[in-house]
Amino acid sequence: MHGAPMTSSGMDSEAPLSGVIRQIFTTPWLCIALILSGIFILGMMALAIQNEKGFLAMWEKQHELAVLESDLADVEAVNAELHGEIWRLLNDLEYIEKIAREELRLVRPGEVVFEFADEP
Repeated sequence: MHGAPMTSSGMDSEAPLSGVIRQIFTTPWLCIALILSGIFILGMMALAIQNEKGFLAMWEKQHELAVLESDLADVEAVNAELHGEIWRLLNDLEYIEKIAREELRLVRPGEVVFEFADEP
């Protein structure tokens, strides 16, 4: 009991761990199996990250999906505006008259149009 360091529980905590490590490095087949397992795990992690169905590809696809959803929302908003415009052109006579006056410069019979020249 004099030579070995003791923990608060009275047992040597490093002895079992160092014995396991010593056994791994002194047993050749166990050391080789451990190295091959590590290489296999690293290879699988690399495939999981860089594979065509891996993490990076999934992240890129999620980004593309977000962009496409944003574009779809924009197109749907424009589509709704155009449907409103179509409805007004088919059903709202005042709107049709407004468009005819503003864009085609049409006037009713008997109306007088005053045009003012813009000064530079």
